[in-house]
Amino acid sequence: MSGFADHGIQHGSISNLNKWIEAPDAWVSHYLFGNRGSGSPAMWRGIFTEEAVRWTITGALKIDDAIEKACRAFDTKHDFDDGSADRERKNIDPMTRLAVEALEPYGKPDFPEDGEQHKVSMTARGDGWELDFIGYTDFNFPDHGLIVDLKTTGRMPSVMSKGHQRQRAFYSKSSGNAAVKFLYVTSKKAEMLEDGDPDELMAEIKLHLTRQEAFLRLGNKELLRDIVPVNPDTFYWRGDEAVRKSLYGI
Repeated sequence: MSGFADHGIQHGSISNLNKWIEAPDAWVSHYLFGNRGSGSPAMWRGIFTEEAVRWTITGALKIDDAIEKACRAFDTKHDFDDGSADRERKNIDPMTRLAVEALEPYGKPDFPEDGEQHKVSMTARGDGWELDFIGYTDFNFPDHGLIVDLKTTGRMPSVMSKGHQRQRAFYSKSSGNAAVKFLYVTSKKAEMLEDGDPDELMAEIKLHLTRQEAFLRLGNKELLRDIVPVNPDTFYWRGDEAVRKSLYGI
């Protein structure tokens, strides 16, 4: 069996791969030991802002009602607040309004019948292994031949991060002829970006998957935990320090 099959990994994703590249210790904790993490206020801000945008541009709710509903949902995720949750909550309103304004020229997006995101997939194959690679796109505008992925952020990037470039490349290659752009939204402004060569990035993804599979073939999850490097300072551990110390002692 392949390393993926040895560890019960049935499919891959860009979020899986990015965590493997950027924080292999957090990846082992998540995908081999089942510690999914609690989620940071910034993560929940992004999730519920996207929901508010979707409710608005599909006509399900007026924008003020969508923002109010998103804020109520955000509040359920935080029993205690060190101040960061309140700051992120306040960003939901301006980020939603800026995103809706940026998407307005494209009209109403297309969604599957179940109302969820469009699933995209490809199969990666290597020496003795294969792995389904899946993802979900945010907003599809078929009349414009365009797919838009929404990214809320505290600071506007001048160039997409490498992790986001990988995501865009995968969406592009798994979505036919559609153009794929990422809409970055801060509390102050919104910009569309589309960086990176999809062909080069897909080749890199294949190389990373090959190394990941080889790592998994080394042994059981306890061995992999004991040999993987540990970086306590990565944002992937934010809010999950106790899990990291329990698993790694660091």
